[in-house]
Amino acid sequence: MIDLEQIYRRCPIWLQNLLLNVYARQIQWHRYGQTYRAAVAALLEQESWPCERLLEYQEERLRRVVQVAYDRSRYYRQVFDREGMHPSDIKSLADLSKVPLLTKDSVREYEADLMTRRAPAPGWIEGHTSGTTGSPLAVWYDRRMCAINNAADWRQKTWAGMREGDWIGLVLGRVVVPLRQTRPPFWRYNRVQRQIWFSSFHMSQSNLRSYAREIERRKLKFLEGYPSTLFILGKYLVDRGITLPMNAVFTSSETLHTIQREVIESAFECRLFDFYGLAERTIFAGECEAHAGKHIAEEYGIVELVDETGHSVPHGQTGFMVGTSLHNEAMPMIRYLTGDVSRVRVEPCSCGRTSRRIDDVTTKAEDIIVTPDGRMISPSVLTHPFKPLKSIVKSQIVQESLDCLVIKLVPRGQLMDGEKQQLLGCLRERIGPEARIEIRVVDDIPREPSGKFRWVISRVGHSFLVPWQA
Repeated sequence: MIDLEQIYRRCPIWLQNLLLNVYARQIQWHRYGQTYRAAVAALLEQESWPCERLLEYQEERLRRVVQVAYDRSRYYRQVFDREGMHPSDIKSLADLSKVPLLTKDSVREYEADLMTRRAPAPGWIEGHTSGTTGSPLAVWYDRRMCAINNAADWRQKTWAGMREGDWIGLVLGRVVVPLRQTRPPFWRYNRVQRQIWFSSFHMSQSNLRSYAREIERRKLKFLEGYPSTLFILGKYLVDRGITLPMNAVFTSSETLHTIQREVIESAFECRLFDFYGLAERTIFAGECEAHAGKHIAEEYGIVELVDETGHSVPHGQTGFMVGTSLHNEAMPMIRYLTGDVSRVRVEPCSCGRTSRRIDDVTTKAEDIIVTPDGRMISPSVLTHPFKPLKSIVKSQIVQESLDCLVIKLVPRGQLMDGEKQQLLGCLRERIGPEARIEIRVVDDIPREPSGKFRWVISRVGHSFLVPWQA
């Protein structure tokens, strides 16, 4: 099998930029076509709908998803038959609690049965969860789900003032710049979607100077990244008394700490818009210009909050988030228990939008890795090597010293040698050859006394650690 990533890494920079744009053109065709444009228009209209109309829309979509799941998914046919239910029993949101919760373990065990075809249909895309508190889950999306997910993301960006044609800098998890490259440019251009992909794996004190210069040269007004990657860049600027004024900065995928928000907003002289989404495509929520919680995309999915027993909690009380996708007919997820915790705000938002809001979501706590050559690596970008692994129940990365990383794995049965070598190779591509990487198979990885799960633990003192206990 041809390894396209290996070919990409060996190409000269000009050819890497070309290949990135060829790939972007394919993405543009698949996920940003007529369905996407229609979804954007619908979402922008629906955000001002009265609550009653939003509810009618949700219940209409719910009835379709339940019927599709029953007709085409072996898993849901068995669940409904076992519970003595029929799709006609789910007429409203009030009936949704009749359906048993869908757990991560069930998704992992019944992946094929959850799908609505025995084999993926043309146009379906396979995605993976991060797999930090357990093994990654494989999930499937149809083209409609891909378009609606991108539309929900774009709607939130319009709340921050972003418009068609604006360029944005991305500091995310893809290895767009080979690790062996030691001199700028540590970025590549996606001209199709007007994106500059900055490397998250070259962020040393000496290299960050070139990042700042490129942002200034390109006059970028929007940035998006993980809180930890943008915190690294923002702290570099703040420590040197430099500001790079933006219109808005977007963060996601990690718990956003107060100190991170303060540093990022100070460095870029703008407000930060944090949003929450899942690879399972059941929940999407994002900040509006009022920055008072995250608006739930009610048209995207149904969000419930439940207690430890699975029963709904009243609005205003904290609970575990449960999501039901209203659009993904490739792999329907009905009442999916995310494991994340939040609270629904009961008061209306000053922005006038009618969707409910949630508080910041509590997930996991993580540290930043520092390599022997001085690069800072976000924990989120280290999730990618774990995503293809299906035999891992839990994992954890512990940086014992500057040149030693311990990878703890709780396997399901016997850990395959091929998976171990694949994991080591992918981690080496991101961390570099200087650090020793040791894999340890363990029986379990406990949570902290606080109840939080620390997927990345750094025992190396540096100025980029945040108070994860908070």
